[in-house]
Amino acid sequence: MNSIAMTETWLRPNRRLLIGVGLFNLLFFSLLAVLSWYFLWPTLSFLLVAFGLWRALQSWLACRSPRLAYGDGHLIVNLGPAAPIRIPIEVVEVFFLGQGPSKLPSSGPDAEASTIVVRLAEAAEDWKHRDVDPRFGAWCDGYITIRGAWCEPIRREVMGQLNTRLVEVRRERKQAG
Repeated sequence: MNSIAMTETWLRPNRRLLIGVGLFNLLFFSLLAVLSWYFLWPTLSFLLVAFGLWRALQSWLACRSPRLAYGDGHLIVNLGPAAPIRIPIEVVEVFFLGQGPSKLPSSGPDAEASTIVVRLAEAAEDWKHRDVDPRFGAWCDGYITIRGAWCEPIRREVMGQLNTRLVEVRRERKQAG
């Protein structure tokens, strides 16, 4: 059985935004391909279509991957094109609501969005920093920030579910020994 099937989704991606980005890429590069076919070289148009398809596929794959999941004793954090990062659940202390830059290209530089902040144990030196896609979030000094524009709508219920499930999972693991 693969590891994807054994995970529990805790925070879904913003599918509408990612589908929109994928469709935009596909249409934009298709239009460039038509123009290059007409004005330039057919080879360039094929490359532009291929690039547009690749970008659309990236968006589609990002739609399928949860931002946060739980599986096999680990919080699985997916903040970019690289493989998701698996953090031992014992290192995760709490989830809380934050506010930060949206990092959306259509927004102004000062546009803000809700964020989810994951606080990791201070003693977990190995988990202080990871490189992630800055559009999706940030990870520094033991805090993981997930930008709300790139995940499901952040409401109080979502925050409550995250923290409740964290406590339940940690309690189950402690009882299991």
